[in-house]
Amino acid sequence: MNNLEDRIINLYRDGSDIGYIVESLNVPYEKIKKTLIDLKESSRYKRTFTDEFKKIIAERDINGVSRRQISIELEINANTVKRACEAFGQSMKDRVDSDNEYTRIDGNLDKSICLSCNSSKVREVEQNVIYCMNCGNEYIFKDDHVLKVNWEYFD
Repeated sequence: MNNLEDRIINLYRDGSDIGYIVESLNVPYEKIKKTLIDLKESSRYKRTFTDEFKKIIAERDINGVSRRQISIELEINANTVKRACEAFGQSMKDRVDSDNEYTRIDGNLDKSICLSCNSSKVREVEQNVIYCMNCGNEYIFKDDHVLKVNWEYFD
C-alpha cells in the first residue's frame, strides 16, 4: 500500500466519516471507496477475511460507527461485521447516552449530496433535514454544522 491508502485506512479505522476523509485528504469519494473495497478483496482468506481486516472493522465499531454502516461501506454481510467485532472488539454494541444519538459535522455543507457516500440521491424530508436513498443516513442541517442521525442509539 502507498502512503495515501494507509492514511485513508487509518482515518477509516479511527471512525472518521467518509465525507470527512474526502474533505481532509482532498480525494474523490470513488478513490476512497475503491481503496476500501480493494482492502476487503485483498484480505479475503478462503471464505472469511484476515485478522487484520477484522481488526479494522472492530476498531471502526469501537470508534462509534454503527455496524450497519460498516456493512454498507465495505459491502459485506452484517453478520460478518458482528463476528469481527465479537472476535476483536466489543461483543455487544453498548447502548449509550443521548450524546451519541447524533454525530456533529462542522461547516456549511451541501444539502444536495450525502455526506457519507456522496450520492446525489438525497431527499429533503423536512426543512433542513435530508435522507440519503443510497446509504440510509439522515442529516439535520444547522447554521454552522450538520448533525448525522445515529439511528442505532434511538429506542
